Amino acid sequence: MRVVSLLLGLAVILFIVWPNLIPVGFSGAWWGSRQSHAPVPAPTPAPPADGAKLDSEVQPVRRAPDHPAAAPAPNEKTAALPPAAKNETKLYRRVTVRDGGTLQAESVVIRLAGINARAPDDVCKDEAGKAWPCGAAAKSALARLIRSRAVSCTLPKSGEHNIFFARCSVGGTDLSVWMVRQGWAEPNDASEASLAEAAAAAKKERLGLWRDGG
Repeated sequence: MRVVSLLLGLAVILFIVWPNLIPVGFSGAWWGSRQSHAPVPAPTPAPPADGAKLDSEVQPVRRAPDHPAAAPAPNEKTAALPPAAKNETKLYRRVTVRDGGTLQAESVVIRLAGINARAPDDVCKDEAGKAWPCGAAAKSALARLIRSRAVSCTLPKSGEHNIFFARCSVGGTDLSVWMVRQGWAEPNDASEASLAEAAAAAKKERLGLWRDGG
């Protein structure tokens, strides 16, 4: 019995003292080998914040291409055309009348476009064969219309020159049309309706050059 009691006492003492006798590295390896076989629970994900989407719900963001496609060339039929150039209008003051179809403003000579006028020294004959100064009469008629008023003329596309043809007006009255309508000039462009109508009316009423039946 003493032997058994002695052995039991030694076993108890060894059981109490044994952990202090085992090296730290050996003990850690032993416990580590035992704990490595234990399953590690997966971490519980935190609940998403209000209004946040899970990764599976987030739509991929599409980036714009670095080099956007060039804009298509405009259709030639629909492309805007440059505005047509307009002839410049110039106002001439101190205008003198040289004849029934010619004006002068300082050094610039303007011929009324669209008409043929008589020279200032032209002479016409009436039905009785008597001569009368039709050229001077045409010049006087144009001078009375203009008087001392400024004359507005549409310049040709090439611009103003020392001598050029132009359509001119005074107070809104076209001088070329007026001279034809009064019978003091003839139209040189039969395709222009305003001049053709003015000439027909002057002949019918026997005005100016047509007073003796032309």
